[in-house]
Amino acid sequence: MKKTFFSFCLLLLIFIICGKSYSQSAVYFCTETGAFGYAYGYGSYDKAMSEAYDACVSYGGTKPQLVTSTYNKGYGAIALGNDENGNRVIGAALGFSTQELAESEAMKNCRKYGGLDVYIHDSFYDY
Repeated sequence: MKKTFFSFCLLLLIFIICGKSYSQSAVYFCTETGAFGYAYGYGSYDKAMSEAYDACVSYGGTKPQLVTSTYNKGYGAIALGNDENGNRVIGAALGFSTQELAESEAMKNCRKYGGLDVYIHDSFYDY
């Protein structure tokens, strides 16, 4: 009985660790150019961070800044808009329990930073 319980606990721990290993996400944004990059579902936090940074640079970012990152599983969303001067504004949300919550939070964050005519650019599930 003890051996079975120990085996069950060990399997549960492995399952939790494996599930966590693919839940890293990150979003970068360049205020100078309006370029952004994001990554999710990577096996390491550092890899998600570097992939999102590199994506921002590859789309024209000259000084990418971290918008948000997480180790948590869940839904994510990227919202875009323009401020009153026509500059791109971004809002992001990661690790939410539903797509609707992620999208709502991303749009709220975009508006918080001055975004007008905000829309969802992308949403995803980070397993």
